[in-house]
Amino acid sequence: MSMTFATAERCPAQGGSMPTLADLGIPLTYVDAHGNVHTPPAATLTAVAHAIGAGPIVEQPVVCTPGDLCPELEGELSDLTGEDAWPAAGVAPDAGYYQLLTPDGRRRMVISAPARLPQPARGWGWSVQLYAARSRGSWGIGDFADLTTITTAAASAGATSVLISPVHAAAPIPSPQASPYSPASRQWLQLLHIAVEQVPGADAADIADLAAAGRALNGERLIRRDAVWQLKLAALERIWAANRDELPAEHDQWVTGHGQDLTRFATWCVLAETYGTANWRQWPSEHHHPDGTAEFAAAHADRIAFYAWAQWVADIQFGLACRAGATVVADIAVGFDSSSADAWTNQDQVCFGFEVGCPPDRHNLDGQGWGLPPLNPVALVAADFAPFITMVRAALRHAGALRIDHVMQLWRLFWVPAGAGAAAGAYVHYPTEAMLAILRLEADRVGAWVVGEDMGTVADGVRDMMARDGMLGYRAALRLPVDQFPEAVMGASSTHDQATIAGTLTGSDCDDLRRIGKSADFDQLDGVRRELAAVAGVDPDGPIGPAEIHAAILAQYRRLAACRARVVLASLDDVGAVAERPNMPGTVAAWPNWCLSLPRPIEEILTEPLACELAQVLVRGVDDLHA
Repeated sequence: MSMTFATAERCPAQGGSMPTLADLGIPLTYVDAHGNVHTPPAATLTAVAHAIGAGPIVEQPVVCTPGDLCPELEGELSDLTGEDAWPAAGVAPDAGYYQLLTPDGRRRMVISAPARLPQPARGWGWSVQLYAARSRGSWGIGDFADLTTITTAAASAGATSVLISPVHAAAPIPSPQASPYSPASRQWLQLLHIAVEQVPGADAADIADLAAAGRALNGERLIRRDAVWQLKLAALERIWAANRDELPAEHDQWVTGHGQDLTRFATWCVLAETYGTANWRQWPSEHHHPDGTAEFAAAHADRIAFYAWAQWVADIQFGLACRAGATVVADIAVGFDSSSADAWTNQDQVCFGFEVGCPPDRHNLDGQGWGLPPLNPVALVAADFAPFITMVRAALRHAGALRIDHVMQLWRLFWVPAGAGAAAGAYVHYPTEAMLAILRLEADRVGAWVVGEDMGTVADGVRDMMARDGMLGYRAALRLPVDQFPEAVMGASSTHDQATIAGTLTGSDCDDLRRIGKSADFDQLDGVRRELAAVAGVDPDGPIGPAEIHAAILAQYRRLAACRARVVLASLDDVGAVAERPNMPGTVAAWPNWCLSLPRPIEEILTEPLACELAQVLVRGVDDLHA
């Protein structure tokens, strides 16, 4: 239905009502990282309002704390299916999800959640891009067996946690997506991380030739996901063929327990494989929606069962890694690819005419567009937050903690019209109290703690609400002096989007930025380099070699170990003295984003003198603060 606006401040919705932009959570202005007020283009505000307000406006959920008085709970309560109803008595029920039928006939979702998240003790850990952490036995990419090696070694060294890059699923196509932050699904796992030789039943198949070819890929620094996928897929197919008629009962129970969600994802995988693209808009029209796939699914039942089995394998291996040693902190991406399984499955809640991004700030002078379509906040409420609940539960199936990338996704997202620059974007607010309650509820069920990555442009009040709920923040020393870190944060030297210590000290990171033509505040970056050199006792204008880099890494982490942060992280990129960033924001082909492995096998890096010295520094720092 085409719609027009009388003004940029009001928009029509179904039924003829005229909600304002404020009703839809669309502010007319925003404040950037420098404190400047910006007004998005009127055309953007109009387009965003059309996208969000095309359906009915749904009443927000009732958020309450178990046992507390809640005057809004008047009427009849039941579970979300409407069964087992009982009178609401103005007191919040046990933790869980409910629906309320009010005396005047309105339906509202009810989220009864603990007031605060579980809390971690003071500790330290490693952070790692899992794809980069190859062992001698890897097939060209870090896998879940390598994660087991890392979590075990971390615990032995006195670490309490290991933060990993997202392990979300990618599309099973010949050239898999490199970025772990542009997944095909945030509910399912990355099959490239399967350690093939440890798959149940692998001994029943001959995969020696594939294993040799896979390990040969470790000779290249660049990770070739296309080659890795070709080999791992072939190996998994051989193992499946040898075992599919005698699968264990645990497999059958797992597949049955995950029901339609798993079947739909496995069906999407087979469709993407069949048509050679994850872009479901290019498939035959009858397959553009999950409801039109029954005939295809019947004809491809064995292949769908194969992908469901592969997810079971990945789930087993990830679970083993999470239970092997230090607590695994799973990273949740801010969204999913527009051609993804999540977009296909939840397309009624997705606004495809926009991408999530961020406005320009002093670290990204041009702003960013991340290529991820946003969820419609109004449709999310109408769906009882099903996509969000499913994502959080999946992330916590094995991990003991979560890091939420760009935690502002729980408050607001910057919507950039497709094909436009970041300057044309506008903010859209989300149902924050409900999403935070869901997070508290799901985390409390498994005793998990939560970190919100709250760097960049953060709205007023966000950090106060994070503190209220017991959500840790995130700080990076290359952006903020460690003596300014608050206590309730996870502290690191840098993020995956920032320079490493070696890249900073040598100046090679600035050289890389200039070489690829990326804008930056080079005077500020040089100031960071000189300050780091001074702390390490290194002459910034003299020769910089391995000894100087070693000294700077230890000096930086001594500062971190002494800071107030609840959890302190040491990056395995720094432990390996890597000079290159894992990712160069705002680039596509100019930098090998997400494709650089660590320079040596992970079992070597974890036992080298620098790793041992760093562990001692961090252990002493934790002990000193405890004392």
